[in-house]
Amino acid sequence: MDILIKLIVCYGVYRLTFFLHHQKKWGAVKASSTLALIIGVIYQILIENDGTIDQTKHYFLIAMGATFMGMLSNIHQHQRIDFIISTFIFVALYSNTSPYFDGLGGLLGTIACIALLCVFGIERILKKL
Repeated sequence: MDILIKLIVCYGVYRLTFFLHHQKKWGAVKASSTLALIIGVIYQILIENDGTIDQTKHYFLIAMGATFMGMLSNIHQHQRIDFIISTFIFVALYSNTSPYFDGLGGLLGTIACIALLCVFGIERILKKL
């Protein structure tokens, strides 16, 4: 159940950032930072009300990373399968690497970039076949 929630959160925020960036013409940084600010405020409100936020903090971190994916995506990546595959790759990488990189900056952006590069690589390989 935990992995399903992570996938839904990642996909939803990723699509929303992509929508704000490309369809609403907010620009990459404005779309990502606005959503990240909203996510951060919600996180801070929940921390003050509940001290047991350790497990749910991963949902917020995944949402932050998803804003990076939406910011990095280009307009040609508009097929639903691209969003789904990169979401799975992002959540898998985050779930398996986050314990090792605790406290290091740039983890979410790096994982987002790797996930999108994997999808672009898969597309290029499939086009050549």
